[in-house]
Amino acid sequence: MARKKGRGVGDVARYTSANSRPPSFGEDTPDDSIASSTSFFLISLVAFLAIAFAAVTFGTKNIEADLQARSEASLQAAGFGGVAVVAEGATVHLSGSISTEQTEEAAFATVSALDGVHDVDGKLWPVFSGELTEIAVTGDALRVEWNGSTVLLEGNVSSPERQDFVVDTLSPAFQSIDIAALTVLEGLEEGSGWLGASLGLILSLQPSLDEGTMTIDPNGKLLIVGGDILGKDLRNELNAKVVEVGTQLGYDVIPAIRLIEVGPTEEEIEELQFNLDEVIEGKVVEFEVKSFALTPKGIELLDEILAALRQAPEVRIEIAGHTDSRGSAAENQQLSDDRANAVLEYLVSGGESPDRFEIIGYGEDKPTETNDTAEGRARNRRIEFTALEGTS
Repeated sequence: MARKKGRGVGDVARYTSANSRPPSFGEDTPDDSIASSTSFFLISLVAFLAIAFAAVTFGTKNIEADLQARSEASLQAAGFGGVAVVAEGATVHLSGSISTEQTEEAAFATVSALDGVHDVDGKLWPVFSGELTEIAVTGDALRVEWNGSTVLLEGNVSSPERQDFVVDTLSPAFQSIDIAALTVLEGLEEGSGWLGASLGLILSLQPSLDEGTMTIDPNGKLLIVGGDILGKDLRNELNAKVVEVGTQLGYDVIPAIRLIEVGPTEEEIEELQFNLDEVIEGKVVEFEVKSFALTPKGIELLDEILAALRQAPEVRIEIAGHTDSRGSAAENQQLSDDRANAVLEYLVSGGESPDRFEIIGYGEDKPTETNDTAEGRARNRRIEFTALEGTS
């Protein structure tokens, strides 16, 4: 069997001589060609992917910028001027503010309607967009209640100095002045003159009106004064003072000082009725025929009636008109009314208050005599005076 020849020194020298080198360091071999091709492919792939990525990125950015611009324009056109827009792919994010008259849903719907928008999210906060006006500080009305030498005040004034002014003004008339409920309200706007005028009114009323109340509201421009008093003339005088002060201030006025109703005694009523019956006994208040014009005899009798009435000025009187049965019932009713009012007019012209009297016409309904005779009809044509209970 043959054996392979071993390499000798000569063989080694052949590969290591100056003119010789290992195969891998010389001209290209098949393995080197494959490596070069692989490197080129990888480099080309990376370059392609970079270009593709750049194209996608820049393309997406352009799409988002367009979507953002269209969203902003649409929102502006719809009146949403305070909304910021950020587009991320096909999703649009909204942030910012809307007016209290707008809604977040309407803003979202405006953007959702655009082509290319798949989703809208974010949060919009309502902000008041109207004109802010300064709110004036207004306090409670001033209420004053006095009884004898004591006075109580409640409500608001603008400063401690105004509290002191109240006390100093009322001190001459009242021994006890309670202002615990008269509080200071910082920033209160008070019109000029009303406080001094109202306190001055109390001082003028107090000597005659021992107990009274006053409410004055400078905001509502209203003045109310109440109390009870004896004497009609004095009541009218005090109410006139209230009206005068309120008118000077330019306020609405309610003069509520009332007359204390102290009616006449039963004896006074009976006495006046007796006197009236005595004056009119056997007589009638005469009128012209089928008329409500008084005759001279009718006037003469009414003068006597006036004299009797003046003896008991607090007693109220009913004046009743009656007719006979001639003519229609409607005509007689009207005639009785007219004659009773004619008597009232004459008594008022003589100084009596119209509030003292009640007027009624009975027509032909209450005859005292027969209407079949001239004498009976004459007695049925009459005016009756009846003293009443109560006060006018």
